[in-house]
Amino acid sequence: MIFSPIAGSMSEADETNATQGDSVTFVFWDCTGQKPVKQTIEFADSEWITLRDNLREIRMNSDSVEESFNAQFDMYKSYGLIQEDVTYEEIEQKAMERFEGKSHRPARQPLFDNVIINAMCAISFEIDNGNNLVLGLNTFVNLLGFDIISFHNGHTPDGIYTFGTLLEQTTEPGDYIGFMFGFFGYWGGTSTGTGRYSDLVVSGFSVTTTWLPKLN
Repeated sequence: MIFSPIAGSMSEADETNATQGDSVTFVFWDCTGQKPVKQTIEFADSEWITLRDNLREIRMNSDSVEESFNAQFDMYKSYGLIQEDVTYEEIEQKAMERFEGKSHRPARQPLFDNVIINAMCAISFEIDNGNNLVLGLNTFVNLLGFDIISFHNGHTPDGIYTFGTLLEQTTEPGDYIGFMFGFFGYWGGTSTGTGRYSDLVVSGFSVTTTWLPKLN
Protein backbone atom coordinates (compact mmCIF):
# COMPACT_ATOMS: atom_id res chain seq x y z
CA MET A 1 0.00 0.00 0.00
CA ILE A 2 2.92 2.31 0.69
CA PHE A 3 5.37 1.44 -2.04
CA SER A 4 2.99 1.20 -5.00
CA PRO A 5 2.04 4.90 -5.08
CA ILE A 6 5.65 5.91 -4.56
CA ALA A 7 6.93 3.68 -7.34
CA GLY A 8 4.15 4.86 -9.62
CA SER A 9 5.05 8.51 -9.09
CA MET A 10 8.77 8.11 -9.77
CA SER A 11 10.06 9.93 -12.81
CA GLU A 12 12.64 8.46 -15.17
CA ALA A 13 15.31 10.64 -13.59
CA ASP A 14 14.37 9.42 -10.11
CA GLU A 15 14.63 5.79 -11.21
CA THR A 16 18.11 6.46 -12.60
CA ASN A 17 19.24 8.04 -9.35
CA ALA A 18 17.75 5.17 -7.34
CA THR A 19 19.90 2.65 -9.21
CA GLN A 20 23.01 4.60 -8.26
CA GLY A 21 22.51 3.78 -4.59
CA ASP A 22 21.83 7.33 -3.38
CA SER A 23 19.11 6.80 -0.78
CA VAL A 24 17.94 8.10 2.58
CA THR A 25 16.03 6.49 5.42
CA PHE A 26 12.80 8.46 5.49
CA VAL A 27 10.67 8.22 8.64
CA PHE A 28 7.05 9.38 8.59
CA TRP A 29 5.01 9.75 11.78
CA ASP A 30 1.22 9.90 11.93
CA CYS A 31 0.43 11.43 15.33
CA THR A 32 -3.34 11.72 14.87
CA GLY A 33 -4.42 8.52 16.63
CA GLN A 34 -4.27 7.17 20.16
CA LYS A 35 -0.65 6.18 19.52
CA PRO A 36 1.82 7.49 16.93
CA VAL A 37 2.20 5.27 13.86
CA LYS A 38 5.64 5.07 12.27
CA GLN A 39 6.58 4.23 8.69
CA THR A 40 10.19 3.77 7.61
CA ILE A 41 10.93 3.91 3.88
CA GLU A 42 14.13 3.86 1.88
CA PHE A 43 13.68 6.81 -0.48
CA ALA A 44 15.93 7.62 -3.39
CA ASP A 45 17.55 10.89 -2.39
CA SER A 46 15.93 12.61 -5.36
CA GLU A 47 12.47 11.33 -4.34
CA TRP A 48 12.75 12.84 -0.85
CA ILE A 49 14.00 16.13 -2.32
CA THR A 50 11.05 16.18 -4.73
CA LEU A 51 8.52 15.51 -1.96
CA ARG A 52 10.11 18.17 0.26
CA ASP A 53 10.15 20.71 -2.58
CA ASN A 54 6.49 20.03 -3.40
CA LEU A 55 5.49 20.56 0.23
CA ARG A 56 7.54 23.76 0.37
CA GLU A 57 5.82 25.10 -2.75
CA ILE A 58 2.42 24.36 -1.21
CA ARG A 59 3.31 26.25 1.98
CA MET A 60 4.66 29.25 0.09
CA ASN A 61 1.82 29.57 -2.43
CA SER A 62 -1.27 28.79 -0.34
CA ASP A 63 -3.63 31.64 0.49
CA SER A 64 -4.69 30.28 3.89
CA VAL A 65 -3.64 27.78 6.54
CA GLU A 66 -6.62 25.58 5.62
CA GLU A 67 -5.60 25.50 1.96
CA SER A 68 -1.97 24.77 2.87
CA PHE A 69 -2.75 21.92 5.25
CA ASN A 70 -5.32 20.29 2.96
CA ALA A 71 -2.88 20.38 0.03
CA GLN A 72 -0.09 18.92 2.19
CA PHE A 73 -2.39 16.15 3.39
CA ASP A 74 -3.33 15.35 -0.23
CA MET A 75 0.37 15.14 -1.07
CA TYR A 76 0.99 12.69 1.78
CA LYS A 77 -1.93 10.60 0.55
CA SER A 78 -0.61 10.57 -3.03
CA TYR A 79 2.62 9.05 -1.70
CA GLY A 80 0.72 6.41 0.26
CA LEU A 81 1.82 7.84 3.61
CA ILE A 82 -1.76 8.28 4.86
CA GLN A 83 -4.60 6.05 3.76
CA GLU A 84 -7.71 8.14 4.31
CA ASP A 85 -9.09 11.57 3.48
CA VAL A 86 -8.07 14.12 6.10
CA THR A 87 -9.07 17.79 6.21
CA TYR A 88 -7.80 20.74 8.20
CA GLU A 89 -11.16 21.16 9.90
CA GLU A 90 -11.24 17.54 11.08
CA ILE A 91 -7.70 17.50 12.40
CA GLU A 92 -8.19 20.88 14.12
CA GLN A 93 -11.29 19.61 15.94
CA LYS A 94 -9.55 16.41 17.03
CA ALA A 95 -6.48 18.33 18.16
CA MET A 96 -8.53 20.70 20.33
CA GLU A 97 -10.35 17.73 21.87
CA ARG A 98 -7.00 16.09 22.56
CA PHE A 99 -5.57 19.26 24.13
CA GLU A 100 -8.71 20.14 26.11
CA GLY A 101 -7.95 20.82 29.75
CA LYS A 102 -4.19 20.99 29.20
CA SER A 103 -2.54 23.87 31.04
CA HIS A 104 -0.62 26.37 28.92
CA ARG A 105 0.40 29.98 28.94
CA PRO A 106 -1.68 32.24 26.70
CA ALA A 107 0.02 33.06 23.42
CA ARG A 108 1.39 36.59 23.15
CA GLN A 109 2.96 38.68 20.46
CA PRO A 110 6.76 38.61 20.87
CA LEU A 111 8.62 41.88 21.35
CA PHE A 112 11.22 41.05 18.70
CA ASP A 113 10.99 40.13 15.02
CA ASN A 114 11.37 36.50 13.95
CA VAL A 115 10.43 35.20 17.40
CA ILE A 116 7.50 32.84 17.96
CA ILE A 117 5.81 32.18 21.30
CA ASN A 118 2.49 30.47 20.64
CA ALA A 119 0.09 27.95 22.18
CA MET A 120 -2.81 25.75 21.02
CA CYS A 121 -1.83 26.57 17.46
CA ALA A 122 -1.48 25.16 13.98
CA ILE A 123 2.18 24.88 13.00
CA SER A 124 3.91 24.28 9.68
CA PHE A 125 7.63 24.39 8.94
CA GLU A 126 10.60 22.69 7.31
CA ILE A 127 14.12 22.26 8.63
CA ASP A 128 16.22 21.37 5.59
CA ASN A 129 19.59 21.21 7.33
CA GLY A 130 20.24 20.90 11.05
CA ASN A 131 19.67 18.74 14.11
CA ASN A 132 16.23 17.66 15.32
CA LEU A 133 15.73 15.63 18.50
CA VAL A 134 12.28 14.13 18.93
CA LEU A 135 11.15 12.48 22.17
CA GLY A 136 7.86 11.12 23.45
CA LEU A 137 7.06 8.88 20.46
CA ASN A 138 8.45 5.42 21.18
CA THR A 139 11.42 6.46 23.31
CA PHE A 140 9.73 6.68 26.71
CA VAL A 141 6.33 6.76 28.41
CA ASN A 142 5.07 10.32 28.35
CA LEU A 143 3.26 10.80 31.66
CA LEU A 144 1.66 14.03 30.47
CA GLY A 145 -0.18 12.23 27.70
CA PHE A 146 1.35 14.07 24.75
CA ASP A 147 2.83 12.39 21.69
CA ILE A 148 5.84 14.54 21.09
CA ILE A 149 8.45 16.77 22.69
CA SER A 150 10.96 18.03 20.15
CA PHE A 151 13.99 20.29 19.98
CA HIS A 152 15.22 21.87 16.75
CA ASN A 153 18.36 23.63 15.59
CA GLY A 154 18.78 24.40 11.90
CA HIS A 155 17.86 26.26 8.76
CA THR A 156 14.30 26.81 7.55
CA PRO A 157 14.05 27.80 3.86
CA ASP A 158 10.58 29.37 4.04
CA GLY A 159 10.17 30.38 7.67
CA ILE A 160 8.02 29.00 10.48
CA TYR A 161 4.28 29.53 10.50
CA THR A 162 1.93 29.27 13.50
CA PHE A 163 -1.72 30.17 13.71
CA GLY A 164 -3.59 30.13 17.01
CA THR A 165 -7.17 30.94 17.92
CA LEU A 166 -6.35 34.65 18.17
CA LEU A 167 -2.73 35.00 17.11
CA GLU A 168 -0.84 34.39 13.88
CA GLN A 169 2.95 34.39 13.99
CA THR A 170 5.51 33.84 11.23
CA THR A 171 9.26 34.15 10.77
CA GLU A 172 11.52 34.87 7.85
CA PRO A 173 13.71 32.11 6.35
CA GLY A 174 16.92 31.59 8.29
CA ASP A 175 18.60 29.69 11.13
CA TYR A 176 16.53 29.03 14.26
CA ILE A 177 16.41 27.10 17.49
CA GLY A 178 13.03 25.98 18.80
CA PHE A 179 10.91 23.37 20.48
CA MET A 180 7.42 21.89 20.40
CA PHE A 181 5.57 20.45 23.37
CA GLY A 182 2.56 18.33 22.52
CA PHE A 183 1.87 17.61 18.85
CA PHE A 184 -1.05 16.34 16.76
CA GLY A 185 -0.53 15.87 13.04
CA TYR A 186 2.06 14.61 10.57
CA TRP A 187 5.77 14.97 10.08
CA GLY A 188 8.62 13.18 8.33
CA GLY A 189 12.34 13.45 7.80
CA THR A 190 15.71 11.82 7.24
CA SER A 191 16.68 9.65 10.20
CA THR A 192 20.24 9.91 11.54
CA GLY A 193 19.70 7.84 14.70
CA THR A 194 17.12 7.07 17.36
CA GLY A 195 14.93 10.14 17.65
CA ARG A 196 17.34 12.24 15.56
CA TYR A 197 16.73 13.76 12.14
CA SER A 198 18.86 15.93 9.87
CA ASP A 199 15.82 17.46 8.18
CA LEU A 200 12.14 17.60 8.99
CA VAL A 201 8.81 18.63 7.46
CA VAL A 202 5.96 19.31 9.91
CA SER A 203 2.24 20.08 9.57
CA GLY A 204 -0.10 19.82 12.54
CA PHE A 205 -1.02 21.39 15.87
CA SER A 206 1.11 22.08 18.95
CA VAL A 207 0.17 22.75 22.57
CA THR A 208 3.08 25.15 22.98
CA THR A 209 5.96 26.13 20.73
CA THR A 210 8.79 28.68 20.87
CA TRP A 211 11.29 29.68 18.16
CA LEU A 212 14.25 32.08 18.34
CA PRO A 213 16.65 33.20 15.60
CA LYS A 214 20.04 31.58 15.98
CA LEU A 215 22.85 33.99 16.80
CA ASN A 216 25.92 33.72 14.57
